[in-house]
Amino acid sequence: MRPFDAALAAPASPLAVADPLVKLSAALCAVLVISSFRPGVDWRCLAAIGILAALWLAARVPTLYVVRRLLVATPFIAMAAALPLAASVPQGGAMSFAVVWKAYSAILLLSLLAATTSVEDIVDSLRRLGVPRGFALTTVLMHRYLFVLLEEWRGIARARECRTGGTVRVGRVRMLANQVAMVFVRGWDRSERVAQALVTRGFQGDFPRPGRPRPPLMQIACGVSLPLVIGLLRIA
Repeated sequence: MRPFDAALAAPASPLAVADPLVKLSAALCAVLVISSFRPGVDWRCLAAIGILAALWLAARVPTLYVVRRLLVATPFIAMAAALPLAASVPQGGAMSFAVVWKAYSAILLLSLLAATTSVEDIVDSLRRLGVPRGFALTTVLMHRYLFVLLEEWRGIARARECRTGGTVRVGRVRMLANQVAMVFVRGWDRSERVAQALVTRGFQGDFPRPGRPRPPLMQIACGVSLPLVIGLLRIA
């Protein structure tokens, strides 16, 4: 099983060194602009897809990284795209295509953001945009507790393999259910100890983050150009 870590999928990408706030703002604005495109298949949406493909190449994100995330969302996108066809609404085919390419475009943009920006930087950028502190703190803690749960799962799985020889032929579903329950119990106990350690060290409800310098004008211009160009296609 691939280790679960916080390493960037594209550490050598030019986007990896860009300011997180610029990347986050550009991605969110681009998603909003793409969602406002009219249903249909024309050169505008094809040009927008081409721009996103060029951004993907510039980001140097591995193909498998993006494809996995697109495949996870495919069943939900397929159900949403099938609704206009099942309801026999006018221009159902055009609406279905619009659902597909808009959804995949949004997932691609967010995948590129996640591949070139750490979770802590994304949450810090959200705080700088005015997101409530409670939401940002909860997101950071949930992300960090994923490591706790994964470590507990690996420990219990390793102990089970030592006791069973690595294979379970009878009662596999029951065994997995017990393993999930043990992960929950042990993870809950460990999270309480982590919380007590944080309070003991003077945790006040926020993780200190070093101040960031103002992003260069070139990065700001590149961040603004992405939603701007897609917006020009929208109104063309």
